[in-house]
This record gives sequence, C-alpha cells and structure tokens, in this order.
Amino acid sequence: MFIVAKAMLYFCFAILMGAFILYAVPHTKRPVIHLSKKVIIFLIALIPLFGMGELVRLTMYLGEGLGYWVTFQNIVFSFEVGKGWLFLTGISVLLFFMVSFNDIQEDRFFAGLALFLLAGMGISVGYSSHAASLESLGFLAHTLHFLAVITWTGVLLVTGFFSRGEGPGLSFYKWFTPMALFCLFTVIGAGLWLMSYIVPEYVNGYLLDYGQALLIKHILLFIIVLYSLINGVWLKKKIKTGTSAASLLKWIKAEGIVLFLAFVTTAVMSQQTPPHDVAETLQMQAPSKLFTFITGLNPGENPALTFDFSMMSIVWLAFAALLISAFFISIKRNRSIALVVTASILAASAIYLAVMSSLAL
Repeated sequence: MFIVAKAMLYFCFAILMGAFILYAVPHTKRPVIHLSKKVIIFLIALIPLFGMGELVRLTMYLGEGLGYWVTFQNIVFSFEVGKGWLFLTGISVLLFFMVSFNDIQEDRFFAGLALFLLAGMGISVGYSSHAASLESLGFLAHTLHFLAVITWTGVLLVTGFFSRGEGPGLSFYKWFTPMALFCLFTVIGAGLWLMSYIVPEYVNGYLLDYGQALLIKHILLFIIVLYSLINGVWLKKKIKTGTSAASLLKWIKAEGIVLFLAFVTTAVMSQQTPPHDVAETLQMQAPSKLFTFITGLNPGENPALTFDFSMMSIVWLAFAALLISAFFISIKRNRSIALVVTASILAASAIYLAVMSSLAL
C-alpha cells in the first residue's frame, strides 16, 4: 500500500510539472494540450494525501504503545518528515486555490507561478528525505534528483498522452531536447551524489532489497537513454523529412511508460532499509529473496560480492543486445507501442539477469 502511495505521489507531481511547464511555454512551441482544470485540481488535492503515506507508515510502526493518534501528532510536529509534509500541504492549498481561480492554460504568468509553487512542494519532498537526515547537502542532492526526474517524465507523459492535433513539432524539440539532456545529467550527477551517502557499497547492496531495486532502476535508466536518443535525434530527423509528428507520438508515450516504471522502483526503494553497511544490515534482516532465488548464493557474516563473468552472463548479454536491436527495428518500422515497450522491458530483464549471473561471493 505504501509503495503504491509513493508511486502515485511521484505520478501526480510529474503530471502537474509537465502540464505547468507546457502551459508556461508559448503556444507556438508546444503541442495542443487537453488536460482539464478539474483533473489538475484533483491531482493537486491528491498530493498531500499520498504524501501522508510515510507518516502513516511511521505511525503504525511506532504507535502501538503510545497510541496511534498521539504518535501521529508527534510525528507531524516533531519529526522532519512531518514538518516537510506540513510545508507540502500548505503550498498545496495555495496552489489549489490559485489554479481554481485563474486560467493557467492560457495565462503563461499564472502557469509560471504554478510551476514555482510546485517546485517549492518538490523542495519539501527533499527536505523530508532520508538523504537529508544523513547530511545537510543530502537535502540538495535529493531535491535536484527529484525535480529533474519529475520535469523530464512530466513533459513526456503530458505530451504523449494529453496532446491533440498534429503533436509536437520541431519548435517543441528545440527546447525540450536540451532540457531533457540537462535533466538526464542532473539525475545521473545527483544520483551518484546520493549513492555516496546512502549506498557506499553499491555492489554488495545487491544482497538487499534496496540494492536490487536500485540496480533495476539503473538498468531502466539505460533503456530510457536509448529512448531519449530516438525521441531526441531520430524523431527530429523524421519530422524534418515531412513525417507527421502525430504518428511518432507513441514513442514519446513509450519513453514515459518506462520512466514511470523507474518511479515504481524508486517507490519500492523508499520502503526498504538503505544499505549504509551491508554486513551490519544483514545482521538485522534477511538478504533479498530475489537475490537468493536468482543467484542461489547465501551471504555469510562478511559478504563481499565480486563480478565473475560466466557463459550464462554472456548469453544473457547477447540476448539483451538482440532485444535492443529488435527494439530499434520495431520503432524504425513503426510497429505497435505494446511490442516496443515489451521488447524494452525484456531487454532490461536480460541485462538484469546478466548482472546477477555474473556475481560471486
């Protein structure tokens, strides 16, 4: 339940961020967006509710002796996660009424103001993050990572699923491609920064559920980079040659879908114990069931994973390369989006199995 709440929180943020950015851009530089004000207001109202998931989880964990209501009050007013939620809720109320009484779809000033308020809400997410509790700069790293992800994903999802008419033209790609590249480098840079705080033993972290989710997220990010090459380079060339932008819109949808899957893995990570010290963590909890099922390895008291490439890992890498080739060919031949998304997910799975089959203790 809490994983679903966290994933939906990220989804609401992404859709709102994408909508506000597109509404803040001149009409000539974006596709026609059909996203009703009622939906936008509804998503704003959902953010504090989904953001409450972490408070409820902590209340259920800590409140059995003191009483749940008293514990909830203490968490809201005394814990950093509670203070962050109060800040998030306060700005949500401001944003709710500002959007309700102004036409952000036509007025670029109010769209920009809505974007500013939503960024403030994103800062509150970084403030209450685990990284912020470890290091003062962890707050900045998490905030940059979060804002970059929802910006990139949001524009893709809104453009892919809510645009009408001819779809995004060259004028759209002229500003979106540099922005997407900036977001990509920010995600990578801030991600490495966060890992230095949270996962100093990256490979050994595969022994735990957190490390497994992080590995899957990184593999999905690799697949997303491939989509970015297609949407940022190849589609622009196709549009220049006269191909209808509307017929190519489904590849933007496909990239948005895979980005959402990365959201889900991030939500899974938020509910797991971060592996600051893997050996110490394994004394308090069992290793990942997924890890032990796939590798058959059983870590001892001092686990130290190493890479030992085998024939099986090479086979999986070859299978992944084959699927990636099929993925590119399917897009070039304009096959169905379901086929392409399936091929990309299978390629990610093959890469994952290649990594796992090359591990040794």
